[in-house]
Amino acid sequence: MKIGPVKEVFKNLFKKPMTVMFPQEVVEIPERNRGEHHLDIDECISCGACARICPNRAIMMVEVPPELKEKYPKTYPQVDLGKCCFCALCEDVCPKGAITLTTYFFLATFEKDTTIKEPIIIE
Repeated sequence: MKIGPVKEVFKNLFKKPMTVMFPQEVVEIPERNRGEHHLDIDECISCGACARICPNRAIMMVEVPPELKEKYPKTYPQVDLGKCCFCALCEDVCPKGAITLTTYFFLATFEKDTTIKEPIIIE
């Protein structure tokens, strides 16, 4: 059964729109949504399990900047969000629960450098 264009317009005229006015409006995100990674560097034991299990090789174990080398002498995970498929295997395999995926998913960028999440940020 084919509905004419005029009937289709009237049928949808008073329905709620399917889209939202982003960024003014945001759709509610499910609590188990996988987003940006968070590393608790004090819990990390530098085992490298997260880097070994990553299917996209988005995690590399790197050293911290020289000025923090005394406090953090080992290597820590650096995540490339541009390569990540957000499968959460790194979170599952971490024996200390040091790496977790947050629900923050606003990760779009024009700068490729901003997709790399360093283990520690110096401000």
